[in-house]
Amino acid sequence: MHDGTHVTPSAPKVRQVLALLALRANSTVPLHQLVEELWEERPPSSAATTLQTYIYQLRKLPGLSESGRADPGAPLGALLTTPGGYRLSVPEGCLDSRRFADLATRGRRAMEEGAVSEAAATLHRALAVWRGPALCDLAPGPIAGIDALRLEEQRYEVLEERIDADLLLGRHHRLISELTALAADNPTREGLHAKLMLALYRAGRRPDALEVFQRIRQVLSRELGLEPCSELQRLHQQVLAGDPGLDLPAGTAVQGPPSGQPPVTLPADVPLIGREAELARARRALTESAGRDRPRCVSVAGAPGVGTTAFAVALAHRLGDVFPDGRLYVSFGDPAGPRGVDEVLADLLQAVGHRRSELPAGRADRARMFRCWTAGRRVLLVVDDVAAAHQVTDLVPAHAGSAVLAAGYRRLYGGGFGTSMDLLPIGPDQSHELFLGALGRDRLPGGGACLHRVLDLFGGLPGPMVEAVGMLALRPHWSLRQLVDWMNRDRHTGVPHQRPHPFHHVLRRCGGLGHRQYDTLAKLACEGDGALTVEEASRILGLEADDTEELLEELLEFLLLEVDLVRDGSSERFFRYRLPPLLRMALRTTPVRALA
Repeated sequence: MHDGTHVTPSAPKVRQVLALLALRANSTVPLHQLVEELWEERPPSSAATTLQTYIYQLRKLPGLSESGRADPGAPLGALLTTPGGYRLSVPEGCLDSRRFADLATRGRRAMEEGAVSEAAATLHRALAVWRGPALCDLAPGPIAGIDALRLEEQRYEVLEERIDADLLLGRHHRLISELTALAADNPTREGLHAKLMLALYRAGRRPDALEVFQRIRQVLSRELGLEPCSELQRLHQQVLAGDPGLDLPAGTAVQGPPSGQPPVTLPADVPLIGREAELARARRALTESAGRDRPRCVSVAGAPGVGTTAFAVALAHRLGDVFPDGRLYVSFGDPAGPRGVDEVLADLLQAVGHRRSELPAGRADRARMFRCWTAGRRVLLVVDDVAAAHQVTDLVPAHAGSAVLAAGYRRLYGGGFGTSMDLLPIGPDQSHELFLGALGRDRLPGGGACLHRVLDLFGGLPGPMVEAVGMLALRPHWSLRQLVDWMNRDRHTGVPHQRPHPFHHVLRRCGGLGHRQYDTLAKLACEGDGALTVEEASRILGLEADDTEELLEELLEFLLLEVDLVRDGSSERFFRYRLPPLLRMALRTTPVRALA
């Protein structure tokens, strides 16, 4: 190529001469080797003259004129006549074969120095120089043909070294498809089959690894009358025994599977009503990239049953184009007994392809493995049931193009959260649409007036409304009035979680409270009614006003109370606090610990 234009000769013999000169660049190629390359053992009597003609044609190509090297600093090559032959003089780095060899040397040196990641990257670059088999665009003679075989063998050596580096980095999942194809193309190359067996074993596919051994054993026996080499037989025995020596070294950052599809572990999407503005705002917060050098972290909180989980999941389903390398969902579980960060990390690592039994025990090691997997990937992580920002710290992906969307059962602060959103209850019209859409417009037990009373009770919280519709579906003989009457009854035992229950969301949230917080809320629910000033709450609780105000503000952080400004002078404090009707009813009738 010269100045971006291909100038390859069209005549096959001229291409052969150029190929041999390029393979021996900056060295003299004797005349007898050129003759042998062109005509093998039967050169014509005019071989010398014909060869001079080919050289003349080559010198007409841009950059190959002998006079073109009058300036020693010129960047172009030149075809020079030397005593006994010809030499193609070219600058360093202009031949693919030299670039390949240089990168391979650098990669091997990095491997020897223990810089495995750098070695893998460099060897990948070396192999990327290849655009097909060596000298595939001509029919090489005996000399160039040997060089082509040498180059192909070097390529396979570097390929196996690069695979070794990738295996050391824990990339066995992403190697399986490549090694399967290589083994099929090279049915007797034992080293490739050994690497495929190891990759399959580490990916938890031991039967497939054993099948690879049986396959190559049959091929070697049938075609060559040989048994597999001792290394392959030893590997076979190790796979049979489940030898721990085949596992990755402790602390190795394992890379997840590069399956054709990125990992997506989101729960099923559900339609949302009246959330378009909030979805747009959260999308902007998660996707804006200006000036960002770390992943975006957005938290969403709301009253129990407002639909933070459904909101986060629905948004994640809409962001597949923004986060093409994966969208993962994990939860800290029941607020009354939240799971540990190490368990949640195990869920994430399993979702991206790791066997749970192979994970390190420590939280820090698991966090490092997850960060390593996310490096270079744009992923969205949805974390549900978050109680504090520090729970998310070890879950944040490494790539600045990634993001975290946390659904908290209280407001979150710190931990890198750049945007925090409160999800408000939906409006009366939207509540009417949701309730009737779930119940069925042909069934309205109790009439329109009773429906308005029920919707006022639920206060625009989609979760309890859907649970109530589920209860009515199980009890079609009930009217809305009977539903409200049942909700108002005192009960000492709960309803199992697998059964619909309008109080599930409220009581689950209360289960995450401390004893003092829960006792405060229960007293206010049983003895208070409507809105309470700090002074009124203080009398009910038997506490000083300052202590009472702190408790009320803590409950506000859990979004279990509503708040208004005091405008009528009825309190020396700034705010009036209100228990939502559904919360007050739930706490009056059903103890938190009674809900199974």
